[in-house]
Amino acid sequence: MASNLKVFLICLIVLGIYMIFSTIKKKKLSMKYGMYWTLVGLFMLMLVIFPNIIEWLANICGFKEAPNMLFLIAIFLLFYIVFNIYTSISKIIENNKIMAQELSILKKELEKKNK
Repeated sequence: MASNLKVFLICLIVLGIYMIFSTIKKKKLSMKYGMYWTLVGLFMLMLVIFPNIIEWLANICGFKEAPNMLFLIAIFLLFYIVFNIYTSISKIIENNKIMAQELSILKKELEKKNK
């Protein structure tokens, strides 16, 4: 990998990690998801600094081409993140349903008291 490209990618990844931390600080991203993205950024930084790691891992796992392993890791990571997001959404939907039911009960009780 060319040194210019390496420096550019390192700067980009460091900027991305900084943006993640600033988004967490502004409370626009939860710490849980911020840590996921920070770990992804650190993993990418490690691969840029030491590009032979992915080739070494690919050989150990039996992949013929290192990019294939990288794509597989990325796909599994994205599935994991999407799964976590869907579980969070499911919890929010359930809580929303419970709150709507409680609100309906409170409205009925208030209407009874006003009559």
